[in-house]
This record gives sequence, structure tokens and C-alpha cells, in this order.
Amino acid sequence: MEDGASIKAKALIGCDGVHSVVAHWLGLRAPIDSGRWAVRGLAVYPEGHGLNLEIQQFVTSGKRAGFVPLNDKEVYWFLTSKFSSKGKDMARDPELIMKEVTDNFAKDFPRQYLKVVQRSDLSTLTWAPLMFRPPWDMIFGNLSKGNVTVAGDAMHPMTPDMGQGGCSALEDAVVLGRHIGDSIIRNKRFVGGDQMAGVLERYVKERRWRAAGLITGSYLSGWVQQEGSGWFTKFLRDVIFYKLLFIVLFSVRDYNCGKLPSVTSNGTPRLENNPRKVD
Repeated sequence: MEDGASIKAKALIGCDGVHSVVAHWLGLRAPIDSGRWAVRGLAVYPEGHGLNLEIQQFVTSGKRAGFVPLNDKEVYWFLTSKFSSKGKDMARDPELIMKEVTDNFAKDFPRQYLKVVQRSDLSTLTWAPLMFRPPWDMIFGNLSKGNVTVAGDAMHPMTPDMGQGGCSALEDAVVLGRHIGDSIIRNKRFVGGDQMAGVLERYVKERRWRAAGLITGSYLSGWVQQEGSGWFTKFLRDVIFYKLLFIVLFSVRDYNCGKLPSVTSNGTPRLENNPRKVD
């Protein structure tokens, strides 16, 4: 640790984000920049916003923005754009973020969108580049080594275009908990050593292709929706993507992580590790 202390553990699960130290130790290459950045914020209406509870999205050349009411008083909004050198300067200055969005990046979007942005709580404004781990690194990379593995953004950072970053991290937690729990029941104790290494290998095997698919789908979804406003891009986005591919692509969000091990009413452990079975 930073203070020189040492912690001994039977397993280490790196959940330390996009720039994970644990992922680097495993030999995974650093995530790459998608060439886009995103601004996010939360608009607050103490007296109520009066908006319909539906997502609204706006697309122009190289930019995509939208907002969605979370409840009757709060509205989440976002704006993504191709890389701009201005982003680095405004990343830590919420007032500058607000000014650049309203005066520059979103000036051509509908007035309704700008009104939402202007109601933002400045403390919620963030700017960040959109990073992702190439799917081939997920498929062929070393996601575990002995009793060490990763989860969440440390394993599979992805662009936010399918809204699956946090969701996939929760999937990791359930799948990992299921494998560790079954191991505890099977061995009647929490084991380490080679047995724990085997548990983590099974977890990685189950998550590898799933995460690679989500990364690919998210990247393609963002690219096709934001690439441009020419006739071919509009055809690709409005006809091919929205009318033909959207339902198929986004159906992957429905995923069964399996059932966690449980204990029966008489205290007897019940082993369950069937990822396809649900109550």
C-alpha cells in the first residue's frame, strides 16, 4: 500500500476503473480513445419540469445530445462530440463546461435542450473522453493470473452508447459471486491457492465473450449515430440502424447472470451454478 502496509488475501479483484493498475499488472494494454468525448449533467427543477417521461435525442454532424427525465424534478442530459482540444481545458471547470456547451457545442440544438442544460447543477457537470478496450484484447488478453482478476471498467471499459457499462459491472459481480459461492459450498470453506485460481478462470471464461460483444455493440452504436449528416450516413442511421439493427443490437441487454448459491430453510447449502436457470 502507499503507507508501506501489506494485505494478504486469497483473491484480488481489481475494480479500479478504466486506468486500472491491476489490469496493467495482468498485462492488458491500456484502453484506447474512441475519438469522442462526452459532457454529462443533471438539471434540477425544484417546482417540477413538466416534461414527458421519455428520452429525447438530437443528432447533427459529429454531435449527439439528449436528455431523459429521471423523476418529476430531475433531468439527466448528455452531449457527445468528436474530439476537441477544448475538452482538456474545461474538464475541471464546470462553469467553462456550461459556457462551451450552451454557446458553442449545442448552439444548433433545439431550444428545449438548451433550457434543460441551463438548469444544471454545476456540481454534476463532467467532461471525459470516451475510452474502450478493443474487443480482441478481451478475447485474447490475459484477464486473470493466479488469484488475481479484474471486473467492471477495469476489465471491459466501453463507450456509453448502449448504457451497459454499469450494468455489465453488476453482471460481473453476480457471475463472480456465483462461482466463488459455489466454491465455498463445495469445499465448505473459502479456499485459496490453485482452487481459487480455477474459480477465477471460470469467471473469466464466462465473461470474456459477453463483454467483448457489448464493447463492439456500444462502439458501433455510437459510430453510426454520430458519424455525420450526409445522405448515406442518414440512410445508414435512420433506415439500417434504427429500423433494422436497433432491436437486435439492444436485445443483448437482456441477460441472465444465473442464480446465486443459497441456503435452504433447514440450513443446508444448495449448490446452483446454472447460468440459464432463473426462478
